[in-house]
Amino acid sequence: MKNLVLFLLFSCFYFKLNAQGATITGSLSVLSGTTETYSVTWDNWNTSYEYYSNVYWNVSNGTILSSNKFSVTIQWDPSVGLADGTGRIEVSEDLGGQSGQVDIIRENNSTSSSDFCTGILGPAKVFFDFGSGTNPGPALQAGYTSYQYNSSCTLFSGQYTITNNSNLCRSDWHDILSDHTGNTNGYFMMINASSSRGEIFRTNVTGLTTSFRYQFSAWVGNLYKYTYAQEPYIRFEIYDTRGNLIASSGSILIAVTAPNFQWQQVSFMFDLPPSVNDVQVVVANARTTTNDIGNDLVIDDISFAPCYPGILASFSNINIIDKEHTCNSGSVSLFGNWAGSIPFTNPSYQWQRFDGSVWSNISGATSISNVQSESTPGVFKYRILVYEATNPSSNVLSNEIIFYVQKLQVNPITTDAYACNGAPISAQLPASYDLLFSDPADNQSYSFAWSPSTHLSSVNSGPVIFSLPGMPPPPPSASVPAITYYTYTLSVTNTNYGCTSSGIQTVAVRNPRKVGVPNAFSPNGDGINDVWRPINLEDYPGSELSIWNRWGNRIFHSFGPNKADYTWDGKFNGQLQPQEVYRWGIIFKGCPAWIIGSSGEGVPSGDLTLFR
Repeated sequence: MKNLVLFLLFSCFYFKLNAQGATITGSLSVLSGTTETYSVTWDNWNTSYEYYSNVYWNVSNGTILSSNKFSVTIQWDPSVGLADGTGRIEVSEDLGGQSGQVDIIRENNSTSSSDFCTGILGPAKVFFDFGSGTNPGPALQAGYTSYQYNSSCTLFSGQYTITNNSNLCRSDWHDILSDHTGNTNGYFMMINASSSRGEIFRTNVTGLTTSFRYQFSAWVGNLYKYTYAQEPYIRFEIYDTRGNLIASSGSILIAVTAPNFQWQQVSFMFDLPPSVNDVQVVVANARTTTNDIGNDLVIDDISFAPCYPGILASFSNINIIDKEHTCNSGSVSLFGNWAGSIPFTNPSYQWQRFDGSVWSNISGATSISNVQSESTPGVFKYRILVYEATNPSSNVLSNEIIFYVQKLQVNPITTDAYACNGAPISAQLPASYDLLFSDPADNQSYSFAWSPSTHLSSVNSGPVIFSLPGMPPPPPSASVPAITYYTYTLSVTNTNYGCTSSGIQTVAVRNPRKVGVPNAFSPNGDGINDVWRPINLEDYPGSELSIWNRWGNRIFHSFGPNKADYTWDGKFNGQLQPQEVYRWGIIFKGCPAWIIGSSGEGVPSGDLTLFR
């Protein structure tokens, strides 16, 4: 029997040491909703594995249709919206402990048409025209594209060039003699798109505002003259600064133009999410195919610009100011400014207010400018509705502007400070405060004042240190020691806008007794030692008490703060536990292991025996 146990232990140890990996092969970029089969190659495999191992497949964002020890067939879930999706395949076997995983891109083949600004297109935040000059043009800077530069216009799949014409590059391509503006020296980007997703163009855009929509556009063209070739698809994608996709167009077709080449403008309208001011914009190849004929294109004048409505709301009659801030209450001036010619013969105006739930008309605010007062804190939005006086259904809405009526509050809190075995008393007092209804885009700054200064390390910093000399420790058998309270007034000022508030911060000085821990109890209902608890642990409210059984399962856990909370009745999930030895442990709040226990003084853990 002993030899068998040793053999089993050695076998488990051997397999653990030799547990290696598994390589999953198959399509890593798939169309959403399609079915694919994947194979696994095990690093360490033999006949015993073949017969005795169990293989487990797991998939996210897909359904397993069938599987065995060497392959799996998966139907991938459709993507949501217009963006690509993700997936993951995981495989493991239980005899040797081998495992592997692979991530999948679920390509979205949803198509969409271009969506253009219907208002006034403002100055571009990004405008990229590739410059001008003699051929070939220079390669793009690193990070702008995932394609490989080729100085020749005879491009292979996955390559691009910068050129001012495509004349005589290939017989099945159009001879393009100028950029989209007609400049014969103007460069454009020419791409032989690959059969998998690629980034034609990527750049960062900063300093955006949620007041306006944005138009992301480009001038493009299909290089091929003939309809038998694969027509390119491109997709506009918007990412946050951490690389998370936050918006996407569908796949936009770049159609063949025959017999003559024509530049085509394609566009995507984008709404900026709240509190996002900087993004990364991408033009991506959305045609994935094994057919290498076609999917070749040119692109020029990539632009990312705000789309202004016909009338612009602002807190200024000179500039577009879309945010204002105040404290507790205040008034703001609202101005409407026409971005172009007035489209109405007899325009009527109505300012509207959004209080967080509904838009409503502001009573009496029926001119192109208005003064609005807010008597309570909150975040308020305004816009102006303009309509033809004789036909209210003919109207336009402005952009939204935001008034942050902020409120600073100091939160009353109590901080515990402990005298531990006569040692000096010290505690950090945090400055607990909140600026309600604040602008999430602002970097706030504050000043502080504490009063009185008694026992404090500073009177003008955020957190301060409270210090007192030590106190004689009470004996373990003493009654519950009295708590001494010290109160301070904390005044906080938001230096951005001058918001102020003050409140009471309290220090509770505790002189706790030493804790004693019994090593046995008998929850048999005879009224003697029916419960177990560490004596005096309630002097340290918030301390963490845990009890484990011999299998290492935690069967009791409490943070207190009262004596009853630190009491165990010997049950777990309502069932009285068996007679055996259990392990307890305490993480002290305030004092380090100020304890007498079965493992010796100063050790915050030990054994206890449950007798039945």
